[in-house]
Formats: sequence, structure tokens, C-alpha cells
Amino acid sequence: MNGSSINYALKEVESRKVDKIKKLLSAQASEFLPSYYAVLYYGKSFIGDLLDPEDYRKRWDRGEVIRTHRFISKQINKCFGDIPMFWFINRHDDSEDANGGFKKGSFHSDLFIGDIPDEVIENPSGALLPLFYKEDSIGVPINMRRVELGALKLLLLDACIRQAKWIGNHNDSLLIQEIPPEEFEQTFHYGMKDITNLDDLNTVIDWKNSSFYNATTKEKIQ
Repeated sequence: MNGSSINYALKEVESRKVDKIKKLLSAQASEFLPSYYAVLYYGKSFIGDLLDPEDYRKRWDRGEVIRTHRFISKQINKCFGDIPMFWFINRHDDSEDANGGFKKGSFHSDLFIGDIPDEVIENPSGALLPLFYKEDSIGVPINMRRVELGALKLLLLDACIRQAKWIGNHNDSLLIQEIPPEEFEQTFHYGMKDITNLDDLNTVIDWKNSSFYNATTKEKIQ
């Protein structure tokens, strides 16, 4: 077997391992059956302005992205209780720079969030209550919206995540929607789209802020 054949065989073995791990991660997440899928974009300031060069460079810094994840996770837990979350760090497409070279795309995040119990909304915590008075995307205070409970949860979750400095008030910085149970597996695999080899597992997945656990010990993966 020549060198190219060996490399191909090794890549095939790795690809099968990656697919198996993805299925295991999806199976773990399906135990909680996340109800919401959010995509977080980091290209604007809190008020929707262009970023200065220093802040813009941070959008390529994985550590800064994880710090944003940690802040958002804490806010969600404060407002809605201990609900599961699964974070993935993906990249925008590469682009060509002014010198004709290629520049890696900046980061954006995919977030899967567990179900929000009705009683959390009906008896809001001190952290959640102020969000009822936040304006939604059309400028109407959330508490003035005549919507059913499911839509109210989405509005409050949106307002909660937008407290993060990297998200803020810019409409296009956050897209969030409910996940029908029958679409969960396909949507979750889409969040793992940038995982193509074993090394990607530790660059794409934010283990510290996610609810994945060690299958043997049942302890949360750090």
C-alpha cells in the first residue's frame, strides 16, 4: 500500500470515528431535547455600529467567544433556572484579504437551549422580571405584547441573550427559533457542521459551557 493509500485509509478511519462521536453527542443532547436553537453573530457593536479594529480582531479569538458564552449561560440560568445548553463555535466563510491572501472567517456561535418551564414565566425571578419591560424588535415592551406563552418565552429568551455586549440591540446579531422535536436531530447536526476531524471536537465544541457529560462517570465535561 503506497503513502497516499495509507493516508486515505487513515482519514476514512478518522471520519468514521468523528461520525460516531457526533451521533453520541446528539444522543446525549436528545435526552434533554432542546427546545430552542439560536445563532449568534458578532459583527456589530452593542448598538449596531461598526466595531473598532481592536474589538473586531476579538471576533477571531476563541477565548473571547467562550467568555461571551459564559456570560450568556449565566444570564439564562439566572432568568430561567438550570436548563441545559449546548454551545458550538463555528466560522464564517474564509475571505480574500487586500493582498490576495486568504483570511479565516470570524467566529459565530450556535446555541441549543433546553425547555423553559411555564412556572418560570408565570412566577418570574428577580433576574427575569426586568426583561418583561424590555422592548422587542419592533419597539414594543414585552409585557405589552398580547402573545401566547410559547411566544412570550421566545421574546424573553431573546431579551436575555441580548444583554451580552457582543449581541446587543442589532437585529441581525441574534436569530432564535423553536425546534420541532422531529427536526431536532437534523438541526443539531447542522450545529456540528464544522467538525470534520477529531481535533475539531475541542475547537468547535465549548465543553465548559455545555451540558455534555462523561458517559461513564455521568459527570459534566469541563
